[in-house]
Amino acid sequence: MVRADVVARVDRAAPTSFRGTAFRHFAPGRHPLSGDGARIHGGRWNPPNSFSTLYLGLSTGVVLAEFARMAIKQGRDVADFLPRSLASYDVTLEAVLDLRDPSVRARIELADADLFSDGHHETRPTGEAAHYLGFEGVIAPSVTQSGDILALFTDRMRSASDLVVQATELLTDPLSISAT
Repeated sequence: MVRADVVARVDRAAPTSFRGTAFRHFAPGRHPLSGDGARIHGGRWNPPNSFSTLYLGLSTGVVLAEFARMAIKQGRDVADFLPRSLASYDVTLEAVLDLRDPSVRARIELADADLFSDGHHETRPTGEAAHYLGFEGVIAPSVTQSGDILALFTDRMRSASDLVVQATELLTDPLSISAT
Protein backbone atom coordinates (compact mmCIF):
# COMPACT_ATOMS: atom_id res chain seq x y z
CA MET A 1 0.00 0.00 0.00
CA VAL A 2 1.35 3.38 -1.02
CA ARG A 3 1.96 5.64 1.98
CA ALA A 4 0.11 8.94 1.60
CA ASP A 5 2.75 10.84 3.60
CA VAL A 6 5.52 9.67 1.25
CA VAL A 7 3.41 10.45 -1.84
CA ALA A 8 2.96 14.01 -0.54
CA ARG A 9 6.73 14.38 0.01
CA VAL A 10 7.72 12.90 -3.38
CA ASP A 11 5.13 15.11 -5.07
CA ARG A 12 7.29 18.10 -4.01
CA ALA A 13 9.99 17.03 -6.49
CA ALA A 14 9.76 18.10 -10.11
CA PRO A 15 10.27 15.36 -12.69
CA THR A 16 13.46 15.66 -14.73
CA SER A 17 14.39 14.14 -18.05
CA PHE A 18 17.27 11.71 -18.53
CA ARG A 19 19.17 10.72 -21.62
CA GLY A 20 22.26 8.54 -21.49
CA THR A 21 23.81 5.12 -21.44
CA ALA A 22 23.06 2.63 -18.68
CA PHE A 23 24.22 -0.91 -17.90
CA ARG A 24 22.81 -4.01 -16.24
CA HIS A 25 23.97 -7.49 -15.27
CA PHE A 26 21.65 -10.48 -15.45
CA ALA A 27 21.73 -14.26 -15.73
CA PRO A 28 22.37 -15.61 -19.22
CA GLY A 29 19.14 -16.71 -20.85
CA ARG A 30 17.12 -13.96 -19.16
CA HIS A 31 15.62 -11.24 -21.32
CA PRO A 32 17.63 -7.99 -21.03
CA LEU A 33 14.42 -5.95 -20.69
CA SER A 34 12.73 -8.08 -18.04
CA GLY A 35 12.20 -6.57 -14.61
CA ASP A 36 10.22 -9.56 -13.35
CA GLY A 37 12.80 -10.57 -10.74
CA ALA A 38 12.51 -7.19 -9.03
CA ARG A 39 8.72 -7.24 -9.45
CA ILE A 40 8.52 -10.57 -7.63
CA HIS A 41 11.29 -10.20 -5.04
CA GLY A 42 11.44 -6.44 -4.69
CA GLY A 43 14.48 -4.23 -4.82
CA ARG A 44 15.84 -1.10 -3.30
CA TRP A 45 13.15 1.10 -4.92
CA ASN A 46 10.20 -1.30 -5.26
CA PRO A 47 8.55 -3.65 -2.76
CA PRO A 48 8.09 -7.38 -3.43
CA ASN A 49 5.06 -8.36 -5.53
CA SER A 50 4.67 -4.85 -6.90
CA PHE A 51 5.76 -3.51 -10.31
CA SER A 52 8.42 -4.42 -12.83
CA THR A 53 11.67 -2.51 -12.30
CA LEU A 54 14.92 -2.63 -14.24
CA TYR A 55 17.88 -1.81 -12.02
CA LEU A 56 20.50 -0.14 -14.18
CA GLY A 57 23.85 1.45 -13.38
CA LEU A 58 25.02 4.61 -15.08
CA SER A 59 28.52 3.12 -15.41
CA THR A 60 29.92 -0.40 -15.65
CA GLY A 61 31.82 0.29 -12.44
CA VAL A 62 28.65 0.77 -10.40
CA VAL A 63 27.05 -2.32 -11.99
CA LEU A 64 30.04 -4.46 -11.07
CA ALA A 65 30.17 -3.00 -7.53
CA GLU A 66 26.45 -3.76 -7.10
CA PHE A 67 27.04 -7.28 -8.45
CA ALA A 68 29.84 -7.90 -5.94
CA ARG A 69 27.63 -6.48 -3.14
CA MET A 70 24.82 -8.86 -4.13
CA ALA A 71 27.16 -11.85 -3.83
CA ILE A 72 28.54 -10.70 -0.48
CA LYS A 73 25.04 -10.11 0.94
CA GLN A 74 24.20 -13.72 0.07
CA GLY A 75 27.40 -14.98 1.70
CA ARG A 76 28.68 -16.26 -1.62
CA ASP A 77 31.60 -15.67 -3.91
CA VAL A 78 31.16 -13.64 -7.09
CA ALA A 79 32.35 -16.64 -9.12
CA ASP A 80 29.28 -18.59 -7.90
CA PHE A 81 27.10 -16.34 -10.11
CA LEU A 82 29.19 -16.50 -13.27
CA PRO A 83 28.83 -16.43 -16.15
CA ARG A 84 26.71 -13.31 -16.18
CA SER A 85 25.47 -11.12 -19.03
CA LEU A 86 26.31 -7.42 -19.05
CA ALA A 87 24.17 -5.25 -21.33
CA SER A 88 24.41 -1.61 -22.30
CA TYR A 89 21.30 0.44 -23.02
CA ASP A 90 20.49 3.74 -24.67
CA VAL A 91 17.95 5.38 -22.35
CA THR A 92 15.67 8.36 -22.96
CA LEU A 93 13.16 9.24 -20.24
CA GLU A 94 10.91 12.25 -19.82
CA ALA A 95 10.10 12.13 -16.11
CA VAL A 96 12.36 10.66 -13.46
CA LEU A 97 12.80 11.40 -9.77
CA ASP A 98 16.45 12.49 -9.63
CA LEU A 99 17.82 12.01 -6.13
CA ARG A 100 21.47 12.71 -6.97
CA ASP A 101 21.03 16.28 -5.75
CA PRO A 102 21.08 16.51 -1.93
CA SER A 103 18.64 19.44 -2.05
CA VAL A 104 16.04 17.23 -3.79
CA ARG A 105 16.56 14.53 -1.15
CA ALA A 106 16.09 17.18 1.56
CA ARG A 107 12.92 18.48 -0.15
CA ILE A 108 11.33 15.03 -0.05
CA GLU A 109 12.80 14.30 3.41
CA LEU A 110 14.94 11.31 2.36
CA ALA A 111 17.96 11.22 4.65
CA ASP A 112 21.36 10.11 3.38
CA ALA A 113 21.40 7.55 6.21
CA ASP A 114 18.32 5.93 4.63
CA LEU A 115 19.70 6.24 1.11
CA PHE A 116 22.97 4.50 1.97
CA SER A 117 21.72 1.91 4.47
CA ASP A 118 21.22 -1.75 3.71
CA GLY A 119 17.58 -1.46 4.73
CA HIS A 120 14.69 -0.47 2.49
CA HIS A 121 12.61 1.28 5.16
CA GLU A 122 12.47 4.58 3.23
CA THR A 123 13.73 3.75 -0.26
CA ARG A 124 10.97 1.30 -1.14
CA PRO A 125 8.15 3.66 -0.05
CA THR A 126 9.86 6.49 -1.98
CA GLY A 127 10.07 4.38 -5.14
CA GLU A 128 6.51 3.19 -4.68
CA ALA A 129 5.32 6.81 -4.33
CA ALA A 130 7.30 7.84 -7.43
CA HIS A 131 5.70 4.99 -9.37
CA TYR A 132 2.24 5.96 -8.08
CA LEU A 133 2.81 9.59 -9.16
CA GLY A 134 3.78 8.52 -12.69
CA PHE A 135 7.54 8.97 -12.56
CA GLU A 136 9.30 6.64 -15.00
CA GLY A 137 11.96 5.79 -12.46
CA VAL A 138 14.37 6.95 -9.79
CA ILE A 139 17.98 8.02 -10.32
CA ALA A 140 20.00 7.88 -7.11
CA PRO A 141 23.48 7.31 -5.79
CA SER A 142 24.26 3.61 -5.44
CA VAL A 143 24.32 2.21 -1.94
CA THR A 144 27.88 1.13 -2.83
CA GLN A 145 28.73 4.83 -3.32
CA SER A 146 30.53 3.85 -6.53
CA GLY A 147 28.27 5.81 -8.90
CA ASP A 148 24.61 6.27 -9.72
CA ILE A 149 21.78 3.85 -10.47
CA LEU A 150 18.52 4.13 -12.38
CA ALA A 151 15.55 2.12 -11.15
CA LEU A 152 13.38 2.16 -14.28
CA PHE A 153 9.65 1.48 -13.91
CA THR A 154 8.94 -0.15 -17.27
CA ASP A 155 5.15 0.19 -16.97
CA ARG A 156 5.45 3.96 -16.47
CA MET A 157 7.48 4.72 -19.61
CA ARG A 158 5.91 7.52 -21.64
CA SER A 159 5.40 7.48 -25.40
CA ALA A 160 8.43 9.70 -26.12
CA SER A 161 10.67 7.66 -23.81
CA ASP A 162 12.83 4.82 -25.06
CA LEU A 163 15.01 1.97 -23.83
CA VAL A 164 17.15 0.18 -26.41
CA VAL A 165 19.63 -2.63 -25.79
CA GLN A 166 22.88 -1.57 -27.48
CA ALA A 167 25.16 -4.53 -26.74
CA THR A 168 25.51 -7.55 -24.50
CA GLU A 169 28.69 -9.29 -23.38
CA LEU A 170 29.35 -12.31 -21.20
CA LEU A 171 31.20 -11.83 -17.90
CA THR A 172 33.25 -14.90 -17.02
CA ASP A 173 36.24 -13.61 -15.01
CA PRO A 174 35.57 -13.10 -11.29
CA LEU A 175 38.76 -11.04 -10.92
CA SER A 176 37.43 -8.36 -13.26
CA ILE A 177 34.40 -8.05 -11.01
CA SER A 178 35.82 -8.39 -7.51
CA ALA A 179 38.61 -5.91 -8.30
CA THR A 180 36.03 -3.18 -8.85
